[in-house]
Amino acid sequence: GRLGARGGAMRSKKPFESAASELVPETEHPLEQLRLLEEKAQELGRAGDVDAVVECRMKQLALHKVLVHLYDFPVRDLVLAQAALAEAYADGGYSRQAQDHLAKAKEACFGGVHDDGQAQRLHVDLLIAEGSVQLAVDELDLARRSLEQAARIGFQVFGEYTPRGARIHRLSGLLAQRQKRLQDAANAFQMAARIHESLDGAEHEETLRWRLRAAEALYLAQKHGEALEEQRRAIQDLQTSGVLPAILIDALSQMARWLEGAGREHDSSALESLKSAEQVADQELDKEDPKVVEIKRDIALLQLKMGNTDIALEYLQEVEYLERRLHGSQSTNVARTLKALGTVHMVRHNMEDSERCFQMALRIFEAASPPNKDIIRDIRAKLNSILAASNA
Repeated sequence: GRLGARGGAMRSKKPFESAASELVPETEHPLEQLRLLEEKAQELGRAGDVDAVVECRMKQLALHKVLVHLYDFPVRDLVLAQAALAEAYADGGYSRQAQDHLAKAKEACFGGVHDDGQAQRLHVDLLIAEGSVQLAVDELDLARRSLEQAARIGFQVFGEYTPRGARIHRLSGLLAQRQKRLQDAANAFQMAARIHESLDGAEHEETLRWRLRAAEALYLAQKHGEALEEQRRAIQDLQTSGVLPAILIDALSQMARWLEGAGREHDSSALESLKSAEQVADQELDKEDPKVVEIKRDIALLQLKMGNTDIALEYLQEVEYLERRLHGSQSTNVARTLKALGTVHMVRHNMEDSERCFQMALRIFEAASPPNKDIIRDIRAKLNSILAASNA
């Protein structure tokens, strides 16, 4: 794992160097280090770097131990740091370590917290952490029990429209989605979004993220109309805020896929959504970003489906150029685009160019490991039809 690799690589230079020490100046006061580490952990979590989050949480726990044992700080924050480390381990797939640290957090709470009110509040936080760990290690029925208990006690102690309330609903939604209770998932995500909106505003990143998750759950629950409406509202707020271009691009692309799946009568609306995504991507991303290429490919294929072969050809030629730069001339990405170009040329009755594109695509697919037999068979059939037409 990364933790071992990182530790091994750094031991020759500094005994205890880690992602956390690289990110936080250790000359700062421990409380300032804790604040910076929390910011970094949130940032790394959004980026999906789970091992680095673990390292940040380990550093936070060590600092809290120093504050409690040397400076008589309250045990509460140490318990929460232990629980946060348990959740980070669970997210990284380290189930044994997660369960060990969760048990230590409970032990520290029951052994070191003597105020009944504080103990009850910590009990809610530990139930939330327990549900999160159980969800991560696929103990879904136990996770549901923990989160339901956290909601029952937590909403009484803290209220529902709080950061803890939002977190309980988020985790409950993720759990419901895993258990295929899709309407329940959508309801939980919508509630989480409403809480975030009340706390942070309608255009805040967390509000919009969970509205989009609600739309996705509604779509999976076959509530397509409700999903599209939820998605539209989230897109409007994303466009108004203008500060989350990557999320907006993904939301517009998702909207286009849903509209196209609703039938040919929605193709124009799907194309409009893709063009909006392309406009944002061209403004905010590098021209050779894979997301830009994907959007342009989707536009090309939709234009071809709608019979706009001139526009489809122009887009596919640009996609081929970009994919050669991104993936290399012998990649299957390029081969798929060459196959699409061959189809466009065939529709336009440009058989010479069509044959050339199909032959180039065929050579790449045949050399791939393993070869895609269905695609190879389809290309050969198209080449045979071109040959038959030329001999007629």
